[in-house]
Amino acid sequence: MTLEKLKKQLLWWNKAAVVAPIFVTTFLVLLWYASICPPDQLFLTACGLYFATAVIWWWWTMRGIAYLVALMQKIQEDMLEASKDLKSIRNEIQVDNQSTK
Repeated sequence: MTLEKLKKQLLWWNKAAVVAPIFVTTFLVLLWYASICPPDQLFLTACGLYFATAVIWWWWTMRGIAYLVALMQKIQEDMLEASKDLKSIRNEIQVDNQSTK
């Protein structure tokens, strides 16, 4: 996973969070209004769909958080390495300045 891929997935989830509940609820209401399915069956279908969406979203969120934690650890390691490099450069400059005096 990359940061760009995570960003695209996030945008997709934002759109789905608005469109999917409206679409599913409207569809179920139309089924109820047309007397195609009894209300208890529609209710169980809605519960199942919303539950499945919540589980999938939770799984995706945990993957995203795991990726971000790994990215933060890598950034921290890189920052520590850069800090060590800067300290060694600073020490070399100080040694050079003392040797030229």
